[in-house]
Amino acid sequence: MRITKIAVAVVAAALLTAGCGSDDGGSDGGTKKKTDSAANGAQQDDDGGAEGGTEGDAEFLAVEITEGQSEVVESNEDLKTPQPEPGSDADFTEKVEHRLRETLLRQAKVNGETSAECPDGVTLKASATSACTATYEGVEVPFEVTIKDDYEEGAFFIQYDAEAKKDLLLAKGVYDAWWKRHGENATGEVEQKLTCDEIPPVQAVDRGADTGHRCQVWTKYGDTGEFSTFDVTTDSFGPQFSPVGD
Repeated sequence: MRITKIAVAVVAAALLTAGCGSDDGGSDGGTKKKTDSAANGAQQDDDGGAEGGTEGDAEFLAVEITEGQSEVVESNEDLKTPQPEPGSDADFTEKVEHRLRETLLRQAKVNGETSAECPDGVTLKASATSACTATYEGVEVPFEVTIKDDYEEGAFFIQYDAEAKKDLLLAKGVYDAWWKRHGENATGEVEQKLTCDEIPPVQAVDRGADTGHRCQVWTKYGDTGEFSTFDVTTDSFGPQFSPVGD
């Protein structure tokens, strides 16, 4: 699970500054009709298969990946700060909630609508754990916010861990990562086609677990082609791919 470590400075005038620690039908004339998928550089066939049909016993997956996803940011500096930002006189819980929204954006790497709520507030006691929920584009991710065990009432710095109990998985993030892995640096000397399943725009998934989604790279060797199929998972760096069967 993602652990976000944050140090918060509480100034005498109620100024509190948080610091963050942790830093996926047929068509006329025998030609398949393509429709745009939810992501740029990805195309989906109406009959569920990527253009190109089958090769041996395998077939292309639903979405063909032809370029990177422009909405996936390269740097956290390209992410928009969630609004409104809490003022210096905001209470501790409000500042934690804002930080959780930032955490989800950094995980998504795509600007989107966020919210967060700690319904019972954040308990300011050593080792106390509070339940919070943050959302990205309406998808909920539960968090546990735990105050460090060395906390003392009235301390200048308040340190805590915010543990996400799920990872965000974005279709655009998966398609972008797959393109960067196999397409971005392709030389063109070998013909290949990149495809993935049609993935929901946003999901909350268990870290490291099989998401049920796959991506493939088809490579042509002479007159034949070979498929390599990968399961889609997540880790602290985002979407990950492991060969099917590993």
